[in-house]
Amino acid sequence: MKKVFLGLAIASLLAGCASTDDNTPTASETTMAAPVATTVVMTSGANDLISDPQLTQFRSNSGKSDFWRKDADKKNGKGDVGSSKDTAFDDEGSARIRFVSASDDFSSQPGLSQEVSGLKANTDYILSFYYNDKKGADSVSELIAGAKGADGKILGEKTIHVNDLGDSPKGAVKTSFRQASVEFNTGSQTTAVIYTKMAITDPSKIDMNGDIGKQTEVRVDEYSLTAK
Repeated sequence: MKKVFLGLAIASLLAGCASTDDNTPTASETTMAAPVATTVVMTSGANDLISDPQLTQFRSNSGKSDFWRKDADKKNGKGDVGSSKDTAFDDEGSARIRFVSASDDFSSQPGLSQEVSGLKANTDYILSFYYNDKKGADSVSELIAGAKGADGKILGEKTIHVNDLGDSPKGAVKTSFRQASVEFNTGSQTTAVIYTKMAITDPSKIDMNGDIGKQTEVRVDEYSLTAK
């Protein structure tokens, strides 16, 4: 959930300065993070290819969605995907991915996926999202993000650890959300499945007598899919 804030200060010889309100949103889908930075901040917008990219509907429907597929099976120990009120921007809503029991299958990779259509063939795309893992550098969780074609072939994939995102743009509401992205080329495909799924790096580092959910959970929010 993204509100992009723009402060515009104009120096004048005859007057002090004039500036826009800090709460004035821009209409741009892509803005620069800060004047001194070179990182491009990808945000969701009305023309985005992803449905419910900010997960507000996912949240309001208690984790049920006509667009997002939850790739998890809590009852059979394959992880849990649900809605969370935590948000990177604007109204509440994100997806929480975790394991919940010491008896879970920690080799499973629970996550979210969505089929998107209307892609251009032989085109480079950027899948961007905001990732929240409060466990820091020693986290046993990592995120695998990517896209695969209608034939199941992986078009592009990237493994991301929160430790890799120290210099990435932060969320405005929850600053523990950090922007992450993965690039892929569609090849001959005009439809693809985009996904973000969690993997456990080392199950032996999980305290099986402790809170499994807190030790494994991550959150994702604010998806965007754009052509380069």
